[in-house]
Amino acid sequence: MNSVRALTWNIHGFLGQDGSFDPERVCRTIAGLAPDIAAIQEVVGPECGVDGAAVLRASMPGAEAIEANVERRIEGIYGQMLLSRLPVRHWTKVDISVERREPRRAIDAVVDAPGGAMRVICTHLGLAGAERRFQVGALCRLLDADPGIDTLVLGDVNDWRRGGMSERCLAPVLGAGTRHRTFPAAFPLFPLDRIWFRPSARVIRTRVVREAGLASDHLPVIADIGTPLRDQREAEEIARSSQVSSVSEPTMASAGRV
Repeated sequence: MNSVRALTWNIHGFLGQDGSFDPERVCRTIAGLAPDIAAIQEVVGPECGVDGAAVLRASMPGAEAIEANVERRIEGIYGQMLLSRLPVRHWTKVDISVERREPRRAIDAVVDAPGGAMRVICTHLGLAGAERRFQVGALCRLLDADPGIDTLVLGDVNDWRRGGMSERCLAPVLGAGTRHRTFPAAFPLFPLDRIWFRPSARVIRTRVVREAGLASDHLPVIADIGTPLRDQREAEEIARSSQVSSVSEPTMASAGRV
């Protein structure tokens, strides 16, 4: 495996922009994008006509699944999921709810990635500024607890402002992260859905998936993350090989009189 693909997507309870309630469309989209790690928000349960968690598990056969459901004023299961093709060493669910606001959770896991352990934190932050301030602070405390591990943070942060709370607090710790416009899917204006990875130099490419525009009111975001060198000896061998190649190449004389 030369890279790890991460996906974050708010699936809007499988309700598409064309008014269709279509879980299978969401499942096909995720399967086609072939993520190794997927953070999915607004997952509904049987009370809404479908076992959303089961549908999502089917989109990534063999992946380990962690659900973080919340009690809402509406009836039924509602929450988020982390799906990982990479073996999960351990995980926990962190309550980042604010009183009198909609309940929120973060899933904090450590997976076995190529090259070593990778921490994965996925979440769905609140709509109010004061609420997000508390929740971003909670995420920063989680990050401070283990600053040395490779770390992936992803989810719907509900913060579109350049230099907003999420960027101001997370970028100094994780790097710049994505800023693709993801909402509303029909005419995306706001970068609500984000991916950060530390060390940021290993992020190969990121993109927003415009072709998924009918399936939800948010667009998915994916990031391909390169695997680290296995050890220092490999780095030294690559450096030596580069030096030998540059020495063995013929030099070109400059044009002019000889």
